Amino acid sequence: MIKRMFKFVSGLIIVLAIIGAVFQYRQTKLDAKKLIPVGKQIDIGGYKLHMIDSQVGDVTVVMDAGIGGKTLDWCLVQPEIAKFARVITYDRAGYAWSDASPLARTSDNIVQELHAMLYNAQIPAPYLLVGHGFGGINMQLFASKYPDEVAGVVLVDAGHEDMLTVIPELRPSKLMLYAVLVANYCGVLRAMSYLASTQKRMQAAIASYPAFLQRMYLPLTLTTKFVNAMTQEALNLEESCRQLKLVEGLFGDKPLTVISSGKQMIYEQVAGYMLPAQVESCNQAWLQLQADLVKKSSYSKQIIVSNGSAMLTDQPKIIVDAVRAMTNELKVVNNVL
Repeated sequence: MIKRMFKFVSGLIIVLAIIGAVFQYRQTKLDAKKLIPVGKQIDIGGYKLHMIDSQVGDVTVVMDAGIGGKTLDWCLVQPEIAKFARVITYDRAGYAWSDASPLARTSDNIVQELHAMLYNAQIPAPYLLVGHGFGGINMQLFASKYPDEVAGVVLVDAGHEDMLTVIPELRPSKLMLYAVLVANYCGVLRAMSYLASTQKRMQAAIASYPAFLQRMYLPLTLTTKFVNAMTQEALNLEESCRQLKLVEGLFGDKPLTVISSGKQMIYEQVAGYMLPAQVESCNQAWLQLQADLVKKSSYSKQIIVSNGSAMLTDQPKIIVDAVRAMTNELKVVNNVL
C-alpha cells in the first residue's frame, strides 16, 4: 500500500513538473513577443548583449548592476547622468534582452564580454566605470585588466574580493540556488508571481520606475535564461572573488569614489535566520571591507550612506552626484572644458 502510494505521489509530481515546464516555456515565448528591446543588441561573437546608449557627452560612463540587476534598474540614474555625460548601461548575458552566454558566469568572462560589446559598438575609451554590488567586482576587474581604457571608477556598495571569507553570511547557499533553478524550469517561480503578496512586494520595489518599465520588469525577471544567468553568477561568486584577488584590483592614481551603505544588511530582511547582533557584526565588517576598497587608489574618497541598501531606487541622486563630480574632474584634467 505504501509502495503504491509512493509511486502515485512520485508520478503526480512528475506530471505537475512537466505541466509547469510547458507553462514556463509557453509564457516565456509569449512575453518575448511583447517585450521589445529598449536599446540595441550588439553581437559579440555569435550571441548579443543588449545596451542602452545615451550617445552624447564628452565623458563616457559605463555602468554594471548587481546580481539580478538589469538595464531597467538604472532607469532613475541613467537619464540624470545623460544630462552631462554619455552613459552606457547593459544587460549581462542571459539578462533581459541579452542572449545567454556559452561561457561560465564568472567575472573574468563577464568582463571580456563587456569589453567586446564596447569595442564592437565602437564606443571609444577611456571609460568612467560605475559598478554596483557584483557589478562592482566586475568593474574592478575591468579596470585591472584594461587600465589604459579606464579614466576613473565609482563603486556603489560594491563587492570586495574577501567578502565571502570575512562575512560568511554572504556566501550563497548552493542548495537554495539549485532549488531556484529547478523551480524556475518547472514554472513554480512564475506561478508564485501571481500571488498578491509577491505582486505587492514587486510593485513596492519598482514603484518609482516609469509605468511602461514597471510593466516590463516582472516578465523580464521570470524568463528561464534570466534566472539561469542570475543563479549561475551566484554559484560562481567565489570564483569571481578569487579572480579579482589574483589581479589585486589596484587603480594607481586613477580617481576612485567608493559609495558605501552604513547598513548593507537590514535586520527586517533577514529576521528568522539571523540575530540582530549578527546583522550588526556583518554591517561593521562590510564597512571595513568598503574602507579597504578606498585604498585601491591613491586618489580616492568615500561616501557613507546611512541606509543605502537599495541606492539605485531609493537614493539615485547620490550616485548621480558622485558621477557628476568625477566627470567634472576628468573634463578639467583632459582640458575638455
